[in-house]
Amino acid sequence: MTERLFVTGVIILIFATLVSGCVETEDEKAEAVRIALENTTVREYLSGEYEIQDVYYGTLTSASGGVERSERLPVVTIDAGDVRLWVFVDLEKEAVVAVAKNYKRTPAIVLPATQPGSTPPGGEAPTVPVPTPTGTHR
Repeated sequence: MTERLFVTGVIILIFATLVSGCVETEDEKAEAVRIALENTTVREYLSGEYEIQDVYYGTLTSASGGVERSERLPVVTIDAGDVRLWVFVDLEKEAVVAVAKNYKRTPAIVLPATQPGSTPPGGEAPTVPVPTPTGTHR
């Protein structure tokens, strides 16, 4: 009986630990957004309109002196027009730990290899008449 109670307690403890790391409250989300928006580095990118897209927990990994360290932190995703920001926030220190950014690009338009008016294989290049502007000759 005692062994069964112990195993049940361990299972509940493991489950509670896993669930507590996955669920963030609305207060934590609001606090993470507030801290992110007050940061001077983040403010530099928010000159125009912006949208808070998501707040979730992510892992920030850093390495220094041959030692790797990982932290599970709230991440505020902000769409700021031509750039998307991922702001890692430490709620206990009330500070932004890191800001990752990705500039949005418009897709390049690639022209087809054979364009109308190009020389056909084994053929001659077509001639295109160029109109002469009137009133430019004396």
